[in-house]
Amino acid sequence: MGRLEGEGSGELTAVKVAPFRALRFQASRVGDLGSVWAPPYDVIDSQSARELRAGSPYNIVRITNPEGEGAERYLGAARLLRSWIAEGALARDPSPAFYVHRHNFNVKGDAHSRLGLWTLLRLAGFDERVVLPHEQTMKGPKEDRLALMRACRAHLSPIFFICSDADGQISTLLRSLTAKEPVERTGFPPGEQHEIWQVVEPGDQEELAALLSGQTFLIADGHHRYETALAYRDELSAAWTSREKSTIDYVLAYVVAENDPGLLLLPTHRTIAGEPLNWAAAALKASARFDIVRLDEESLDRARRELESEAGRPAFVLMAREQGGGWLMRLRGAGAGAVDTVSSVAFHVAFLSDCAGLSSADQLERISYVKDPEAALQAVRSGAAQAAALLAPPEVGQVRAAVISGERLPPKTTYFWPKVPTGIAMHAIELPESVDAGRVPSGKV
Repeated sequence: MGRLEGEGSGELTAVKVAPFRALRFQASRVGDLGSVWAPPYDVIDSQSARELRAGSPYNIVRITNPEGEGAERYLGAARLLRSWIAEGALARDPSPAFYVHRHNFNVKGDAHSRLGLWTLLRLAGFDERVVLPHEQTMKGPKEDRLALMRACRAHLSPIFFICSDADGQISTLLRSLTAKEPVERTGFPPGEQHEIWQVVEPGDQEELAALLSGQTFLIADGHHRYETALAYRDELSAAWTSREKSTIDYVLAYVVAENDPGLLLLPTHRTIAGEPLNWAAAALKASARFDIVRLDEESLDRARRELESEAGRPAFVLMAREQGGGWLMRLRGAGAGAVDTVSSVAFHVAFLSDCAGLSSADQLERISYVKDPEAALQAVRSGAAQAAALLAPPEVGQVRAAVISGERLPPKTTYFWPKVPTGIAMHAIELPESVDAGRVPSGKV
């Protein structure tokens, strides 16, 4: 956790959004659109990548998660992207548009629907305080995405942003724009459905742009890719003469209002590898700051199931190898809105650093991130990990408050569900055209 660069008393300023000529898969060429979409690159393991490739010769995973070694991986992805454009599998829409996206899904048998907007959003440094990160990033993923962006010259998947929309006007407008028949309707992955509407009418575009220009944007998903887009913009800035209107000054964005009922935030759990720590001694030291309940195997499983009721609280369950169960820990004295009310901060800072003596650098090397709590516990039982921590889910407003205060939270603090599929729309950059008056003029790829 750390302070944001440029944090200070500066006021939050406005950013601009713009419609764009999206590069989209053509169903007439590739067949079912759901067969060519994929999850974000960083949640695809080797097995799921093989399955996605087997599902279609046009699946976007062939570009976002390219096979091969070294620089050839990225060059091969770029050649494949160009070949798909040349044969008509991918084509840019004829007119600039915003795209409204309804994502229908189920969680534990309950139906949910999330409404988002695909747009271009002007890149802003974090010191401008209009695009707000909440997690720390790592060097390796940024180097990987930058190499791919250089080769492909495209934003292949959107940055997932949240805007506050305090008065609900954005949500109301988005709902009104779904009254017509969608231009796309498909399923991906199994059990989830997507509907896409193009917004091409100038009046609707102007209204959307006006409402969004007054917002600040919290990065929900895509911190590494956003910082990569900033780096790529800076690399190319000297070669562009019209910086205020250049396509390299924008990033592909998917924006959801904070009050959207389908905006679900889940925790990401931790496993710890390496040399065993004295967890019993760490728990004893932690008792000065935490309310602690000792758990046997049976009560540990019950505490795991009950963590959902701890949403927004600085609580976690710790299981350690050869300890015969574990501990439920709740940090005391964290005031409302304080950064240490976030469960990941309570675990990484108040417990691991202050009580277990594990430095931030050691944490980065020894911690892995797991979505399934049972899988995290099983890693300890099998001997694959020495300990596991199951974190209470944070809340969106809580994360926003921490970020507004100028803090970065530990990696993988949030897990917004479901993920936004890659392949719905892409943005070609480095084109001989500019973003002008909220519109991208016609041109060729």
